Amino acid sequence: MTVLHALLLMMPLTALTLSPVAEAQRPGKPLLEEVARAMGGRDRILSVRTLILEGAGENYNLGQNPAPEAPLPVYSVTDYRRAFDFANRRWRHEQLREPRFLTGNPAAQRQRAGYDGVGFDILPDEAVRRTSALADVDRANELLHNPIGFLQVALASGAELTEERSPGRLRHVRLNAAGNNFAMFVDRRTSLPVRIEKLVYHPVLGDAILATEFSDWREADGLRLPMRIVQRLDDRWPLLDIRLTRASMNADVGDISAPASVRSAPALTPTIDVTSEEIAPGVWYLAGQSHHSVAIEMRDHLLLVEAPQSEARTLAVIQKARALRPGKPVRAVINTHHHFDHAGGVRAALAEGVTVITHSRSKKFFEELARRRHFIVPDALARSSRRGRIQGVGARTLLSDQTRTVEIHHIRGNAHAETLLMVYLPAEKLLIEADVYSPPAPNATTVPPAPFAANLVENIDRLGLNVERVVPIHGRVVPMSELRAAGRPPSISAQPAP
Repeated sequence: MTVLHALLLMMPLTALTLSPVAEAQRPGKPLLEEVARAMGGRDRILSVRTLILEGAGENYNLGQNPAPEAPLPVYSVTDYRRAFDFANRRWRHEQLREPRFLTGNPAAQRQRAGYDGVGFDILPDEAVRRTSALADVDRANELLHNPIGFLQVALASGAELTEERSPGRLRHVRLNAAGNNFAMFVDRRTSLPVRIEKLVYHPVLGDAILATEFSDWREADGLRLPMRIVQRLDDRWPLLDIRLTRASMNADVGDISAPASVRSAPALTPTIDVTSEEIAPGVWYLAGQSHHSVAIEMRDHLLLVEAPQSEARTLAVIQKARALRPGKPVRAVINTHHHFDHAGGVRAALAEGVTVITHSRSKKFFEELARRRHFIVPDALARSSRRGRIQGVGARTLLSDQTRTVEIHHIRGNAHAETLLMVYLPAEKLLIEADVYSPPAPNATTVPPAPFAANLVENIDRLGLNVERVVPIHGRVVPMSELRAAGRPPSISAQPAP
């Protein structure tokens, strides 16, 4: 977090006092005055202390589409509520969402999150967890992704405003508040905001434009407010589409402050724990946390299966693999599929000069990821002079030498992802896979559904693979019999005839 960002986080929305800027040097102010009049008046907007928005709509599961070019899976949001406290620079969000796609967790999920100087999440067990420093900044900025919050900052003394030349139906004003830059696009005909944009950082995508779009403007408590809110990332990935049914201003939002213990807690910093277990001679299970990897020893190099989650996790996995066989370089990493949680370390692997092997349908997507800018937060690839290459593979690929044969197979017809690869070691009779079967803990009292397991069994049998043990990227190593049991349809108890 920069010093300028930290200053902005501490200032009330309606009381920014930055370096003096003469009104004549704020060429974007006349446009925003027009916007304020169109919405109901400058004084009325500046007097808004709280705003409660309620409705329903959709959330999109970013980074989890069936194929890189396919639409994102959708959650149905049945109960949406967001309370803004502009006067105290905080907000609280709560929603209930249900997946409209096949998943291992089909239950409705209640999500609760907030911001009050720091970001925090409220977990199902009522525990409150602090977010990361980057999330703190993003959540503070959500106050300005609302037209009222944006105008309260932009109309305050000290905010730098510039109207850009913009032909067409939209006018365009830029806001710089303590180094925090936003843009608002305004309809020339109605003088109402169409969208607010900001350049943000995403760990996988790098620098990206977050756009919040507004439509369906209606009267509410003396102001005109948008009753449909849509968010997109880079104009390519939809994030949410909410239709509001109610908007209340200056209502009691209740206690939405962060607990003192959370405000004083350090920002969340994920720990990286990589353990190693030799599950066959020269084959190691690199586990720890939720996403695992596998290291495979070849004659003069090492292979990895999976560069998951993040740069930090993947670099730690590579370091662990190198320590297992110091004289052998990590030459390639096999990516199981394109989903963001399994691709979060691909750029880090490329920065180490490692070849990334992925399904041919994911090759273009990873090439795009490798070219994306990471200027806001320079990652390992942005800092590196090395560049690994990306290799696409099809239905079946063999990697072999005098030490070992490694087979890479496409998992056909799986609803989770069309780019899924599994890795088979025929001599060891090991199958490495991700997401199609994630074994529960051995002491689990409730066995979660495994909707993709039957398809995995079908692919193993179709290919005639002699699998004795399954090595999942999530979970634990299990015998093939456990996968077969999970892939069988549930038995139906006989019912007496009526």
